[in-house]
Amino acid sequence: MDNFFNDRIMDFRVDGKRYVNLDNAATTSPLKAVEDGVEKYLTTYGSVHRGSGEKSKISTDVYEHSREIIKSFVGAPEESYVIFSGNTTGGMNILAHFFSFLKGKVAVSSIEHSSSWLPWIKAEGEKALGSEQINYTEIDKIAGKIQELGGKQVLTYGLNEDGEFDLAKIEELLKTEKIKVLVLTASSNLTGYCPDIKKVGELVHKYGAFYVVDGCQFIQHHPINMVEMGIDFLVASGHKFYAPYGGGFVVGPKEFLDKFLPYQIGGGNLPYITSEGRFLRYENQLAHDPGTPNAVGAVSMGIALGELKKIGLDKIEEYETGLTRLAYQELEKIDGVKLLVSKKHLSTVIPFVIEGENASDVAEELNAKYAIGVRAGNFCVYHVVRDLLKITPEQERRIVADVESGDTSTMPGVIRASFSICNNREDVERLVEAIKQITSK
Repeated sequence: MDNFFNDRIMDFRVDGKRYVNLDNAATTSPLKAVEDGVEKYLTTYGSVHRGSGEKSKISTDVYEHSREIIKSFVGAPEESYVIFSGNTTGGMNILAHFFSFLKGKVAVSSIEHSSSWLPWIKAEGEKALGSEQINYTEIDKIAGKIQELGGKQVLTYGLNEDGEFDLAKIEELLKTEKIKVLVLTASSNLTGYCPDIKKVGELVHKYGAFYVVDGCQFIQHHPINMVEMGIDFLVASGHKFYAPYGGGFVVGPKEFLDKFLPYQIGGGNLPYITSEGRFLRYENQLAHDPGTPNAVGAVSMGIALGELKKIGLDKIEEYETGLTRLAYQELEKIDGVKLLVSKKHLSTVIPFVIEGENASDVAEELNAKYAIGVRAGNFCVYHVVRDLLKITPEQERRIVADVESGDTSTMPGVIRASFSICNNREDVERLVEAIKQITSK
C-alpha cells in the first residue's frame, strides 16, 4: 500500500539504505492526497470565520466541511460537535476541564497513555483546591497539592490474568464509587490490545456515567462507529492518521458542550461583549474555537480520513494485521527475543525485548546499522511496562532513587515495532534479519 505516499517519503535513505519506518504508532507521514490537498488549500487560504473576501469564504467552507468528514468517519450522532484541538493531549485536557465542574469521580484504565490520565488528575486537583491562593514564594507547594487532591478523585481499573479488562470489576467500580466519567483507550499504544468498547460502554451508561474513548491508536487501523459502540466522547490526533499538521479533535454531544463556557476564550469564539463587560456566547461549535484556528491541521485531517475511507478500513485492517502477524511469527522463532503481547491480542504493534540487551541501545543500533526506525522506552504507560517486565517494588525504589539523582540509565524499557499501510513484507524481512544479527552476537 506504499503507493499512497510520495516517493520522497517512501525512498528516504539512511547511509544509502532505504529507511524502514516501524514507529507508526508514534506518528505517521502524510498521505500523498493530504500533501496535495493541503497545497491546494493554501492557494485559497484566508482568514477562517473572520473575513468577507473570497479566500476567507473558501477557507471557512473547507474548514467547516472537515468537521462533517470527521463526524461521518467516526459514526458520530447527528447532534454532535467536532471541537478541534492540537492533539489527543489537548482534547483530553478540554474534557477534563469540563468534567471537573461535575460531581463524582473519574475512572481511567491502568493501560491509558499518560495523556489520557494526567489531565484528569490536574483538573480534578485544581477544582478541589478551590479558591485557595498563596504568595508567589510558596508557589512550588501548589503542584504537589493539586496532584494529591486530584489523585483521590481519579481511580484506575486494570486487567485480569488474561490481559483483558474484567467487566465485573468495572461494574463494581461504577456501582460503588459514583463515577461521573470513564476513560478507555480503544487500543493500547504498547501492546495493541483492543478491548470490547461496546460492552464497556453498556456498563458505563447503565450507571449513568459518561464514556470517553481515546481513539488515537485505533481509528486509522479499525472501523469505528460512535453510535453503535456507545461512545459519548471520542478523542484523536491527526498525526496518528497521516495528517501531521498539528491537528486533533474531540467529538461530543452538543447538549453537553453547550452548557459550558469554552475551555479557552478570547477572540472569534464569542459574538459580542457588552459595555458592562459581559460577553455573550455562541451555542454552536464556534464557541469552542478560540482565536485564529489551525485551519491546515483541520483540513488535513478531513482529507486523510476521506482517503482512509476510500481505501477501506476493513482492507487496511486486514493488510496491517497480516504484516504484524508475519513479523510476530518470525520474531518468536529467534532465541533471546521475548515478545510481550499474546497472539490473541495482536493488532498492529509488537512490544519486545532482547535478553541481556538495553532496549534503547537496540533501537539505536537498528537505526544506525540497519536503517530501521522503532521506538524504545516507557511509552508514557509506566504501569504497563512495569507489569510486562515484572518490576518488583524493590527494583522500582532503586530506579526512583537513580532517576532522582539524575541517572536514567536503569529505567525499564521495551522496544516497539508498529506497522501501518506504509509498510510491506520486505520491511518485515528487514526487521527480522536485523534482530537475528543483533541476537547472534
